[in-house]
Amino acid sequence: MRRSTLPWLGFIVLTLVGVGCTDEGVGDPCIPETIPCDSTGSNCGYQASESYIEATSVQCRSRLCIVHKLDNGTGGLTPSDPRKICTGGDTDEPDCVEEDALKNSVYCTCRCGLEGSDRDFCKCPSGFSCEPVLTNGPEGIRGNYCVRSR
Repeated sequence: MRRSTLPWLGFIVLTLVGVGCTDEGVGDPCIPETIPCDSTGSNCGYQASESYIEATSVQCRSRLCIVHKLDNGTGGLTPSDPRKICTGGDTDEPDCVEEDALKNSVYCTCRCGLEGSDRDFCKCPSGFSCEPVLTNGPEGIRGNYCVRSR
């Protein structure tokens, strides 16, 4: 008697697809491809009081890379550039960031809610909370995102 493997193959594919959809990769490292600079192309980086979402990040499974309140310790005088890691030497540039600050503020995220919406959104993993990040802009990006608990 011969058994068909087609039902088992279908079950395995559905299981793998289902598992893949639940893991958004929240917390995976990423660096935005576009870093804002002043009109001269210098003084690049992000303000410690701001959050930025790159919605086309190929580094993230969710395609969402967040820079959430990245601080380089200058009290907001110099924007923080996530491409420049401080080495602790005298040659460090004022816009560099410490590795811990980079890990805690720049990572893959997912959209976890939108006030007044009944749509299903992602669930934040342990160590992250669902917080309002973008309050302005189109409905497609406005809303709450998973951010690292501090």
